[in-house]
Amino acid sequence: MRMKRVLLATTALALLAGAQQAQAGDLYISVFGGANFLADDSGVFSSGTAAISFDNDTGFVLGGAVGTSLDKWAKGLRVELEASYRRNDLGGSWFTDADSPPVTDTSGGPIDGNMSTFAIMTNVWYDIDINSKIKPYVGGGVGWARVNADTALIYTFCNGGTCTGTNTNTNVENSGFAWQLGVGFNYEVAPDVDVGLGYRYFRGPSFHDTFFDGKASLHNENHAVQVNLTIGIN
Repeated sequence: MRMKRVLLATTALALLAGAQQAQAGDLYISVFGGANFLADDSGVFSSGTAAISFDNDTGFVLGGAVGTSLDKWAKGLRVELEASYRRNDLGGSWFTDADSPPVTDTSGGPIDGNMSTFAIMTNVWYDIDINSKIKPYVGGGVGWARVNADTALIYTFCNGGTCTGTNTNTNVENSGFAWQLGVGFNYEVAPDVDVGLGYRYFRGPSFHDTFFDGKASLHNENHAVQVNLTIGIN
């Protein structure tokens, strides 16, 4: 926890100092969007009597950022403040053979729902100068994120050969520390106008399904491929 606070404080100070040092031509705004892949997850819990498996669909990510060059400190370095929103539909299945209410004997069924994450990040990127209009970059960021998940566990209770079906809907929110790593490139299509393609690995706070007393979780691990438009502010 202490390390997370140090990282947040350090990047926030870097962003503030960069903004104070920036010339007009150093500032830029960027918008981006693309495909978001929420990693599948599975687990066994409650002393081995229950199991859950998530098989998630491809979703999307949208966002924007405002940043500034830090060339005065280190050539190619820039810092930005980013806001993003990503959403994926959830799928999968669950099973339990616990002999306790409301479960008797065995039960199980599919999972249906969606999960979304809103994040505010402070990023630091390093642009690699290869003497071309194409400029590769690497970097990452830290920040805060809030996850919201709506799930429906559709289940069938079976006891002595008799089965009945129903479902339980849950809505869970969680917030906390988030971080990401990224790589990509920007291409100058006009003075102060770039288009780019990038990859992001994003990790946010996990989702815990209350149906299993918070023991069933889905790690908020994301892979995104996104395109961006960046405009310099003169």
